Amino acid sequence: KSLGEARLKIAAEAKTPEDWERLWNKPAHDYPFKWGDCWKQCIEYFVDDFVSEVGFFIDILGFPPNAFDKCYAMFTSPDRAFYFSIACSTTENKTTPPDSIRIQFMIDDILGTAAKLENRGIVFEKKPTHFDEVGSPLFTGFFRSPNGVRIDLWGMVDTED
Repeated sequence: KSLGEARLKIAAEAKTPEDWERLWNKPAHDYPFKWGDCWKQCIEYFVDDFVSEVGFFIDILGFPPNAFDKCYAMFTSPDRAFYFSIACSTTENKTTPPDSIRIQFMIDDILGTAAKLENRGIVFEKKPTHFDEVGSPLFTGFFRSPNGVRIDLWGMVDTED
């Protein structure tokens, strides 16, 4: 806990890039992982309605499956830049509470993408808009998967037009 507290103290004190440079210490240990030849990382969550979640990600959002079985699906992007998976909940692996995880994507053309998704039947709980204040170029919005997992879209919008 003390390691995390020390990092948060720096975050509270640093106000400029120079502060960060001066205050930030090298981690106690170096990064230990060397990537293998297959996928590099994957976040997994468990769902009650596997069938609906699979149909949503493959046929509505267009995610290619990297691995697929009757109770497991690993999804990726066409360029294989990231991975996440869903699995059927079991007595050992309870359903992941929907608000305990968010899938977030930083994308180009957030407004055009949102319109395309709405044409596919996606209902946004929050349509993409300025993140923190009117005039901010950072936009965000979100919708949910059939099992209630929040999917956030982030993107930059030229607000000077």
